[in-house]
Amino acid sequence: MRTKEFLGTVLMMAATLVTTGLLAQGPPGGGRGGKGGPKAGATVEKIRLLKPNLYMITGGGANTLIRVTPEGLILVDTKNPGDENYDRVMEEIKSVSPLPVKYVLNTHHHPDHVGTNQKFIDAGATVIALEALKTDMASDARTKDIPGRPTQTFAKDYVLKFGGAEVDAHFYGRGHTGDDTMVYFPDLKVVMVSDQMTDTNPIVDFANGGSAVEWNRSLDGVLKLDFDTAIPGRGEPKTRADVQAFRDKFASLITRASDAIKAGATKDTLAMQVKTDDLGWTFNAAFYGSLYDELTKK
Repeated sequence: MRTKEFLGTVLMMAATLVTTGLLAQGPPGGGRGGKGGPKAGATVEKIRLLKPNLYMITGGGANTLIRVTPEGLILVDTKNPGDENYDRVMEEIKSVSPLPVKYVLNTHHHPDHVGTNQKFIDAGATVIALEALKTDMASDARTKDIPGRPTQTFAKDYVLKFGGAEVDAHFYGRGHTGDDTMVYFPDLKVVMVSDQMTDTNPIVDFANGGSAVEWNRSLDGVLKLDFDTAIPGRGEPKTRADVQAFRDKFASLITRASDAIKAGATKDTLAMQVKTDDLGWTFNAAFYGSLYDELTKK
């Protein structure tokens, strides 16, 4: 009996570790799950109307936004690589408009946001993104072999006016990556904040320009915009109050870590001296090591 209980405990621990790893890294592709069918969020879901002429498609990678205009469509983020994801996205888009996708904007370079860029390029779309995003996509081991580099880039801010609609792209600073882009629909008061907000632990891709210390620059920039709805990279739409609350939580994390270092915490002990349970977040030792380096400018 004890042997069975021990094996059950081991299996539960292993499942927890696997789940934690997936949350930390993001799904590598949009494929199917095990024998029980696709995992939640692994496949492209039904298109949803958010506001007049603005739709969202969840699943298959990061959230995708679609702005419908009389002259064609503007898309934000293209999900994980794979023909299935692209075909499903197009199936859903065609259920609300027969017009082609003319422009695509990427919010950052991770695979679940740029995975099917090339499919849209091949279909005649222009992919617009931050110059740093194009550079990071080419250098990151996870994306360097994914086709579909942006075909048009900008240094910091970009305004797209097309079909009577306006879409603004802003780089306010580093956070989740070094190329995070906030995409704003001023007439609809909607902003795509991508992975600068998350329902799970915020993830900083330090290896690709991400910064915990600078994280809130993006959210501070967003909070200066006139919006009532914020769309995260994954999960449900958020309110302006949700953005403020997330920003304040992240500020608390940085303040606590900074105070701990001032009180004598070292790179090896910082993780044990920063309280995060009330924030609902848990970080590993590697995160605290990189955070320590940032705060001490090492």
